[in-house]
Amino acid sequence: MNSALLTSGWGRKLAKKLMKTPTKKLKNNNGLKTNRWNIVTGDVVRVMEGPQEGQQGKVLDVIRLQNRIIIDGVNLRKRSIKPTADGTPGKMVTKPVSIHYSNVMLVDPTTGEPTKISRRFLEDGSKVRVSKKSGQIIPKPDPLLSRVPRNIIAGPYDTAPEDVFEVTFDDYELYLPHIYETKRVNNYISDSGHDDDDELD
Repeated sequence: MNSALLTSGWGRKLAKKLMKTPTKKLKNNNGLKTNRWNIVTGDVVRVMEGPQEGQQGKVLDVIRLQNRIIIDGVNLRKRSIKPTADGTPGKMVTKPVSIHYSNVMLVDPTTGEPTKISRRFLEDGSKVRVSKKSGQIIPKPDPLLSRVPRNIIAGPYDTAPEDVFEVTFDDYELYLPHIYETKRVNNYISDSGHDDDDELD
């Protein structure tokens, strides 16, 4: 390269770019990628690697997009909650954070030891998880047991059952044909793909 080019600012920048060796950009890879999840919410697992090795707990949540799980009482971190405008003071709480899926193993409920899992089909065609150590079937926990039931107590903004069918709209009978005509027109347009200006039969 001509030495005169290196004396100018743009020449030095060009030389630096030409001397750089091309490097490949590393993709963001979380390691293990799997579509066969043997661990679901409610299972009991044991940590096999990392600072929490040997700890055991129940799976609270499964984050499949990140290949991570949250275990009750494992990998605890302190988090601060800021005070709110209504006067509630701030405080420090301890809660579990996620751990990678590859660092844990499912605990066999019959032996209490961590085990690998194989999948088998029963005679009725249902797929089950089978422990490789004991050969026993490990049933999946019922997801409905961990759900919080809905509140069935009527609040001040809920409609009472006896008021559900009460008509409070004035001249309801007068506008009733127009209501059903609008529904018929909208259904016709959505089914046929016609515009509003098209004539209806």
